[in-house]
Order: sequence, then C-alpha cells, then structure tokens
Amino acid sequence: MKPGDNGTGDAELQWDRGCAALNQAMMGIPVAIGAYAIAKHRPRKLLYFIPGVAALLTVWRRFVCARCRYYGLECSTFLGVFTSLMWPRDESRPLDRKTMVADFALMGLLSLVPLPQVFKDFKLTLLYVTSVISAVLSILFNSCWRCGNWFCPMKEISRKISVQSSA
Repeated sequence: MKPGDNGTGDAELQWDRGCAALNQAMMGIPVAIGAYAIAKHRPRKLLYFIPGVAALLTVWRRFVCARCRYYGLECSTFLGVFTSLMWPRDESRPLDRKTMVADFALMGLLSLVPLPQVFKDFKLTLLYVTSVISAVLSILFNSCWRCGNWFCPMKEISRKISVQSSA
C-alpha cells in the first residue's frame, strides 16, 4: 500500500500543514506543563514520565502510525511523517479500532501521571486541564471530519457532535 492509499487504491489529499502544526503544538503543551509540574514538585517522577512520552512518540508509533493510511504523509499531527523516518511501513496488519483505542488509552494514562503534581498549584491546574481539553477539541474539530480512518473512536465522537450541533 502506498502512502495515502486508503485501501481502495484511491489516494487521499494530504492534510493542511497548518492544521497538523496546530494539533501537534496543542498536544505538546500539556506534556510541557505536566513535565514542569513534575520537575517542580517531584523530579524523580520525570524518570518515567519523559521516557513514557518518548516511547509514545517513537516505539508505539510502530504499531499505530506505521500501519495507518497516512504513513509517510502529513496527517493530523505530523506523526505520519515522523514515523516514516523512524520505522518502515508495517504491512503485517492494517490499523484497526482496537489499536486506536489502545493508543488513546496510552495517551490518557500518560496525561494522568502529572496530575498529583499539577493539582498542587491552582494556576498549573487551570493551565493543564485547559490545555488537555484544548488539545482534544483541536483534533476533534480540525481533523476528525477529514480523516479517512472511519473506525477511529475520535471520528465517531466527532460525528456525534456534528449531528447534535446540526439538529
């Protein structure tokens, strides 16, 4: 399967670079705030938070992005391009809903790691919670509607939101 191939032989249009850059930045802000809170209140915790984030963005991409139709292309977050620089395409099995759910679960677990330290400071709490919500909403409203991965749970949420808002 070629980069951008949706499995039917029809190549899809590449993503808007500005949208990908915005989403990538929005996903990085909570990581930076969380790392700051951990460094301020419990620095040893960085010994597993930073490697966890690094693994999510590198090793775990082998099981998600290397199987995605956007492998090698700008996608909603540039991870399709980054993954192609680290891993060969994985054609052993296609990306599926279970893998996407596992990906989001891993992201969710990593976002919980800094919470005890974030909650020690009201301003950090406000910044962190706002940044996590903003990152999710940015992806939902900027990307999900144009993504061709019909099985993605975020696409399902996006569809439900758009149906409710149009009703």
